[in-house]
Amino acid sequence: MKDNGGAGFVDSLRDIQGEYIMLGDLYEKQRSYGSKLSEMMKTLQFEVDTIIPIRPEALGKPCRAAYLVSEAVVVVFDSNGGLTSKPLYTLAPDVIVSIIQECTPELQRLLSEKRRAETSKVRSMERVLKELKKAQSTFKQTKRDELEAEEEETEPEMESVRLSDPKVQKEMDAPPQPRTAKDSFAFRGSFGEKQDVKAISP
Repeated sequence: MKDNGGAGFVDSLRDIQGEYIMLGDLYEKQRSYGSKLSEMMKTLQFEVDTIIPIRPEALGKPCRAAYLVSEAVVVVFDSNGGLTSKPLYTLAPDVIVSIIQECTPELQRLLSEKRRAETSKVRSMERVLKELKKAQSTFKQTKRDELEAEEEETEPEMESVRLSDPKVQKEMDAPPQPRTAKDSFAFRGSFGEKQDVKAISP
């Protein structure tokens, strides 16, 4: 009987130890999840940069007012006017979840408003950028047209310069020179050779 009782006692201790280990794991997960949820709220609230009121019911205790302020800190004014502040991740897990559920609708509204405002700014910048690109394109085309016009004007000026040169004008106005017999008849040999040929022939 004592052996059976001893074995049962050891089994009970082993079970208790297993439960304790599992509780430790659960507590660690709660701390980890609470820290991650707190960081998420800190990031979102930093984006909207505003204080979010919390209903006393979300805290699970009576108070005069409560707020989620920057850095995910919960500020509570009790009924006597006293003030306490704690980081969100240090609160009980159920209170963390309750506060996040309380603040989520307001965060969503504020983020949506900010997104619409930023979207309007981006669209305005896009319109200005498009107009600048059009103006730049028009400016480049105008410069090309001006350069082409300058080139067209330069060619007649060069021609007039050439015509105003007295030497060029004289050459153009001079009558064509008549072609001489020498220029029009290619004579090979000499007259002396031609006479010798006649003397030899019978």
